[in-house]
Order: sequence, then C-alpha cells, then structure tokens
Amino acid sequence: MKKIVLFLHGYGSNGSDLMTLKDYFHLNQSETEFISPNAPESCEFNFFGYQWFALNERTVEEIQRGLKSAFFYLDDIVNNIIKKFEVKTEQISILGFSQGSMLATYYALQKEMSFQNIFSLSGSLPKKILEEIDLKKNNTKYLIFHGKIDDVVSANQALETHQFLVDQKIESQIIIDDNCGHSISPLALEAINNQFKNQI
Repeated sequence: MKKIVLFLHGYGSNGSDLMTLKDYFHLNQSETEFISPNAPESCEFNFFGYQWFALNERTVEEIQRGLKSAFFYLDDIVNNIIKKFEVKTEQISILGFSQGSMLATYYALQKEMSFQNIFSLSGSLPKKILEEIDLKKNNTKYLIFHGKIDDVVSANQALETHQFLVDQKIESQIIIDDNCGHSISPLALEAINNQFKNQI
C-alpha cells in the first residue's frame, strides 16, 4: 500500500531542507511518495527562506494566530495529496521540524481523520494553545523528539505536549536527546524507522 511522507520545514527554511531525510528512512522507496512543499510566505528574516506564519514577537498569541491561518493552507496541501495519489489520510505521515512541527501537531489534533503518524521534531505546542485547541478524537500516532539543550524551543514544550496527549489517551512516544540542540539527531531517525517498522 502506498505511503506518503509529508515534510513541513522549519521557520526560514524551504521545501528542499528536509528531503534529504528520506535517504535515512527504511521504507520501500518505490511505494513511498516524499513531498516537501515550501511554506506559503516568504520569511521576513531570510530572503531565501519561507515561513508557515510570522514570528516577529514569538509570543503564544502570535503563534496561535499563525497556526490558525496556516491550518487552512496545510489542509489544502493534504486534500490535494489525497486526490492526486488516491490515498487515505491513514497512509499519510506528516513530519514537521520546529515551526513545521508545531503546525503538524496543531493540524492533526483538530482533524477527525486519522493520519498514520505525526513526527514532531524540535517543535511541539505551548501549553496554552493545547488547552484551547478544538480537539478531535482519532487514531493518529505521535512521536515527539526534542533536544534537551535546544536553545530555540524549550524541551519542556515537548514534555508538555506529550503529557497532554497521554492525558487525552492519544498514543504518543517521546524521546529527549541529552546531547542535541535545535536539530535532528540519529536517535530521532532510529525512532522514526522503528515506528514505520512496527506498522508494516
């Protein structure tokens, strides 16, 4: 059965940034489509990069406004994938890094359809946003990875997101890498591959 892996890049990056990860995934490449779009807005602080939403103030309120807007853009991307490749959401895994991770989690928690996986890397959501989210129950599985020494997004945010999911009886696995900053370490790739392996 065809699989889709949808990458959502971080703030100020672009669609090609995460595509190199596909070479590390133990998936049948002939049966997997890897899709990595650019975010909809040019980044205000990086001429060559894009943003899912603005981060001028980096407040919870600004992030929440941005996520609400980006939700619909991502929804269009997912609907186009479903139509083009004739798949169901259960065949789609969304892997987000940093800002893309926030959006992936925010989006999937408010969709009634289940996705195969949400891989949340170095992002996660502030507690206030989680508490106000319009939660929909589904069977999406979450894998959260965060570097303990991340100086961009606090690892506590990942822990809070994981605890929220557990409290809501949503399947979630969390990995905190003691030696990783705002990045993706081999521990994350190993965990992603293990999750795919268990779903064969």
